[in-house]
Amino acid sequence: MLEYSALEAMAKGKGTIHDWRVLVDVLNLSEMMGKGGVGPEVLPYCEKAQEGLHKAAIRYQETLNMGLDGQTIQACRDLIQFADLQQGSIARSEFERYIQKTKDYIRSHGDKVVEIE
Repeated sequence: MLEYSALEAMAKGKGTIHDWRVLVDVLNLSEMMGKGGVGPEVLPYCEKAQEGLHKAAIRYQETLNMGLDGQTIQACRDLIQFADLQQGSIARSEFERYIQKTKDYIRSHGDKVVEIE
């Protein structure tokens, strides 16, 4: 799965902006699903991953090296496992609604979105 390869690259300090984006996409979708009642136990892992991914973005802009610290690596591993469970627990049509809801939320809250240049 794409998110596992992105996490491994980030864990080795050899991540790319695309790897970071893959993990952020998993985070955003899982958080939206958790807040919507699908696997709400994922939310603390989302917070930990979000904090670490934000730090990684800031560090990248300063150093052009993309990597994660140990706590963020573990939080992302846990997050990916929860995301798999969330996605497997609902119908495809409901999953697609969460994807659209997540995209709409990001679009409407652009001032809160972290981008890497």
